[in-house]
Amino acid sequence: MKTKINILSHGRFHMLDLARELEKQGFDVKFYSFVPKKRCVQFGLPSRCCRSLFIYLLPFLCLERKKPKLSYLRRVVQDYLMGMFIRKCDVVISLTGFVYAPRVAQKKGAIYICERGSKHILEQQRILNLNPNKKQTSIVPKFNIKQNLEAYELADYISVASQHVVTSFLIHGFSKEKLFTNPYGVDLSMFALQPQAEKKYDFIMVGNWSFQKGCDLIIEAIRKTNYTFLHVGRIADLTFPQEDKFHHVDAVDQSKLIDYYNQAKVFVLPSRQDGFGMVLSQALACNLPIIGSKDCGAPDLQQMVEDPQYITLIEDYTPEDLIKAMNRAMENYPNLKDKTYAGHAIENLTWEAYGKRYADFLYSIIKK
Repeated sequence: MKTKINILSHGRFHMLDLARELEKQGFDVKFYSFVPKKRCVQFGLPSRCCRSLFIYLLPFLCLERKKPKLSYLRRVVQDYLMGMFIRKCDVVISLTGFVYAPRVAQKKGAIYICERGSKHILEQQRILNLNPNKKQTSIVPKFNIKQNLEAYELADYISVASQHVVTSFLIHGFSKEKLFTNPYGVDLSMFALQPQAEKKYDFIMVGNWSFQKGCDLIIEAIRKTNYTFLHVGRIADLTFPQEDKFHHVDAVDQSKLIDYYNQAKVFVLPSRQDGFGMVLSQALACNLPIIGSKDCGAPDLQQMVEDPQYITLIEDYTPEDLIKAMNRAMENYPNLKDKTYAGHAIENLTWEAYGKRYADFLYSIIKK
């Protein structure tokens, strides 16, 4: 009989990719979320694996869109709905925003794996509270902190994507044996080098334009140099400069990102806190050199690729250190030519490889 795995998620995130890959590995998977079943199928998850709560949650999703601060209402309702509908299983894998449904599964005998995409919530709060643009209230809602801390304690294991996240949990007294590290994958059919593409920009960053991502450092660094810069994504808590050297494109469908990656020479993400940063793997697949920080997945990738000189880490969160890293990356860029600096490591960054590592971990804990 197949091992039954229930996966609990808000939207798609990496959780749908996980569900798809575990199903391929031979597990009996059920994916609970508000993602419509048709949308799940578009991303490769068989219809039989989907348990969409979209109809039930539609009023709360509409309210959440109008008033984002009320998103906790949708999360609470979804948590209880999943607890009502959840089937008996061997393992439940859940994002940290849920507590009731994982507890129901756990009481029925399931092993509970908590998926944490970022640092420990208290470390995340500490870093984000440094944001000079934050309001008087905490930038991390108290509800989120409460839910996360409860989920951490309830979980049998916590799954994370990078070593700096592991460190953030160790700081708060968690045992290393409770932590499972598994870098996120990338769809190589969507992201690859386009050798003939014109390099219109020196640097590119993809994702939310925010203090959290270190975008304030990018602004100052570009202003102090002659480099050109492209941003693709949503504008969050920082104003995007209306200057000749800065170019912005609103968020696009993932399938179109390859064209933008290939318009730049180097990818930059001086993030102050980022669980891993799937955009890093996407940039790597497009053979872009990377500038990152110690608080994202860049150090993990640096340890994996065959030619690590093309992944540069900033030493500190200052425009001066970012400029040093930019200059170093641009000096190395001509040496790249047609060489694929990831080498065979790219095979370990596919979603298939991600799923295989997760499957091996599941077999190891189920045997216990």
